[in-house]
Amino acid sequence: MIKKTLFQVLILISFLLANTILNAQTTPTPTRNITGIVRDSLNKPITGATVLLISAKDTLKATTNTFGFYGFPNVRSADFLLSVKALGHKSYNRKYFNNDTKTILNIPPIRLGIQEEQLENVTITRLKGPIIKGDTTEFWAKDYIVRDYARLEDLLRRMEGVTIDPDGSVFYNNELVTKALFNGSKYFSGSVKEAMEELPADIVERIQIIDMDESGENVKKLKTEKSSKVLNIVTKADKSAGKMYAITAEQGSQSRTKAITSIKTIDGSNQSSTKAGYQQEPLGIRSTTIPGSLAKQNRTFINSPANISGGELKNMNAGIGKRFQFRQINFFNEFEYTQTINQNNTKTIGESYYEQGTLYKKTIKESSGKNHILSLNSDFNASFKEKSSLFGYLKIASDLGKVNLSGQNLQSGILNNFENSQSDKNNNNLNYNFYTRYINNISSKTTLITSLTSSYNGNKSYGNSIITTYKDTLNIAVADSILHQLEKLNSRSFTNSIQNELNWNYNQKLKFKTSLSFLSQVNSTNNKSFVNEDDRINFNPKLSFFQNQKTYNIPVLFQTEYSFKNGITLSPMFTMTNKWLNGEIGLEKDKVNRYDLLPSTSFKIIYNTAKFGNLQITLSQYFNQPALNTLNPIPNYITPYNITIGNPDLKNSENLSWSLNYNKFFKRLQLNTSIMATTNSTKNGTTNITSSVIDSEKKIITTTNTFTNIDGQKSNMLNFSIGKTLPPNSNLQFSGSIRQSDNPYFLDTKSEIRKSFYQNWKTDYTFNYKKWLELTTSLVFTSQSDHNSASATKTFNQLFNGDINLSLYFGDTWNVNFFFQQNLNQVSNTNDKMSPSVLNMNIEKRIFKQKNGILSFVVMDLAKQNYLLNYSSTNTGYQQTFTNKNSNYFLLQFSWQPQAWGKSKFDNNKGRNGNGSFK
Repeated sequence: MIKKTLFQVLILISFLLANTILNAQTTPTPTRNITGIVRDSLNKPITGATVLLISAKDTLKATTNTFGFYGFPNVRSADFLLSVKALGHKSYNRKYFNNDTKTILNIPPIRLGIQEEQLENVTITRLKGPIIKGDTTEFWAKDYIVRDYARLEDLLRRMEGVTIDPDGSVFYNNELVTKALFNGSKYFSGSVKEAMEELPADIVERIQIIDMDESGENVKKLKTEKSSKVLNIVTKADKSAGKMYAITAEQGSQSRTKAITSIKTIDGSNQSSTKAGYQQEPLGIRSTTIPGSLAKQNRTFINSPANISGGELKNMNAGIGKRFQFRQINFFNEFEYTQTINQNNTKTIGESYYEQGTLYKKTIKESSGKNHILSLNSDFNASFKEKSSLFGYLKIASDLGKVNLSGQNLQSGILNNFENSQSDKNNNNLNYNFYTRYINNISSKTTLITSLTSSYNGNKSYGNSIITTYKDTLNIAVADSILHQLEKLNSRSFTNSIQNELNWNYNQKLKFKTSLSFLSQVNSTNNKSFVNEDDRINFNPKLSFFQNQKTYNIPVLFQTEYSFKNGITLSPMFTMTNKWLNGEIGLEKDKVNRYDLLPSTSFKIIYNTAKFGNLQITLSQYFNQPALNTLNPIPNYITPYNITIGNPDLKNSENLSWSLNYNKFFKRLQLNTSIMATTNSTKNGTTNITSSVIDSEKKIITTTNTFTNIDGQKSNMLNFSIGKTLPPNSNLQFSGSIRQSDNPYFLDTKSEIRKSFYQNWKTDYTFNYKKWLELTTSLVFTSQSDHNSASATKTFNQLFNGDINLSLYFGDTWNVNFFFQQNLNQVSNTNDKMSPSVLNMNIEKRIFKQKNGILSFVVMDLAKQNYLLNYSSTNTGYQQTFTNKNSNYFLLQFSWQPQAWGKSKFDNNKGRNGNGSFK
């Protein structure tokens, strides 16, 4: 009976508990906390947006923080209206009906589109030029007039602050643009050059240049952290998906041949590409503008080596790439094969400085080589529930190569002789580079970033070289000395690192960042040398070299940032790096161990307002540990006559630097200004002590370089540009670049110094009349000079040139282009003043019904005068390199590039985000 009663009591208690829990789950709570996030069309948080909550019981107001988060505590109704307003964005209004039993309500992310500049039927007239929205600078394509069939490059050249180098590199306010996006998705491999050359201008609605973090993948957590420029091409809504086909053929004098074909399709993250090509062309011809449309569209296919006087390059490549979405992860994989056959020659004159005096050199070098390169490039990115994201890349490449070298060196001054050298080398290289970064938004104020890096570079080579020396430069029938050397080199580098970075926003003004990293690096070099004497090959330990290095780094970083209401931001940063260096050197594998505690400090000031512009000033101090090769006391024979001996007593170097960046677009004046300046000085810097011994019998100089600490190493740099848009359709730009450096060193026991100075001044004027005339004129002065205390005279190379580039368009069919350049070149070591006149011409005709085919005829250097000298220098000498005199040639070109652009399959008629992606 008792058991039965107890059982009934337990049932009653269980029923009461269940009823209590059920009531708790179904009874409305009196208040609740509401949180959410506001982002822009680029998925970046919007700071300072006004969020209004209206219900029958509440009218509440909040402002988003720097992460875009907002919150309302103690809201009495679960049904309410949210109204969001932010400067430069569309307003947002929506009613929410929620479960009234929940105490916490998380509102899905709110995205605001761009505010249209239109009010009912009255359009607000907007001044032409860039629009700055936080970290994004936006240009509207309709503000710029381009000709029919123009490419993206033609459009970019007209935009304020944008400059494009002859090699196709794009800069905005003197900063390199590193990556290209297409409606918010990475454009294939992200190449800015490819996007600029392939995409037509008429599909573009807007161009966005975005300040992102150093990786170029995410928004910056701090205003003062390092950034990279990213180009986003926003197309018109009805031209957001396309297919691009290209077939190009070219034949010309000097055995010039080109054949390229490619197919690309793109629709958001769905992208595919296939390409193949062959090109053959001479080397060493001084670069001038090739007139016509096709030269710019095929710039990236082949790159001629620098400082070459002549030769021929053959290149064949093929590749296939695919970007696709798998669940939440976006992948891009590209396979590419390249074969290069390179035959070149170099002719130089120069001087080398020794404690005994000056050695004058006339050198002719010839090289022939063949390389097979197979590569895989893959990148990935993903976002998970608005709270975390992942991105990374993997690059793998294999390079099999063979090169044959020969040289003739006539020397006079402190030594008179003639050297003849021959060598061949087989080289096998395998390398990979992996990087991934995971970003976890722990809360509205806290973000954890974890980065992993791994890389490997392994190289094996086999070399065979012969150096023959003749004392009598007029009689080279019998050699006075011969060195026949064989080498077997095995080197590898393996690096791994992990970094954890924590960002915390105390409030909208005060932010903190700290990071802890670990990096390990292993570098190994094993060079076994053999000498052939009397047809006997013997191992030579003197010419052999072994070095194995292990380095461990543990840097700890602290940074804070405070933003004032008046636009000033202050950010101090401190880093302490624990660095261990363990090495084995020499054939006896002697041990080298070193530990250093390396501090680094910096202080950055930013003043950024719409009226003043953007000013950044950075002061920094950091210390560097000497490299193992400068610490290694075991002689290293780089060549039999060039020896390096390290100094184990070297101190850590101390570097002090400051930099200034300022840019501002004056909209009413249509004037863009940009200034970048840096200065750097080093205490306890590492420099060479160069000593030499002359063997008067064999007529050979043996040079030994040791290392010591020295003060006085300094460098300064200034870049600036001023651009003005003039009515009706013209631009005037003036830019300058100055670099100056002091480089102290030693010749034996005597202290010397090389003072280098580089300057470049350029004025460009561009005029476009409607769509049938384009005129560009340029005046350029470039000077490189060295004042070396070891030389009695100043060495220099000065070049002044004026350019005229004229394009005439007759309807939509015919196009005639002229390029004329007058040069004045004066160099040291010769009294001749070279003043070549260069005239390049082109006539082209668009063919086929859609006008997507081009027939072109080009004549380069009609006057046959495009011939100058290139200058380069080191602490102990300089050289001038002759360019190819055979600079006159013609080209017959054909290209067919049909493209079809239309509506994206992702367009669901719900509109687009500000970066061009579809909602």
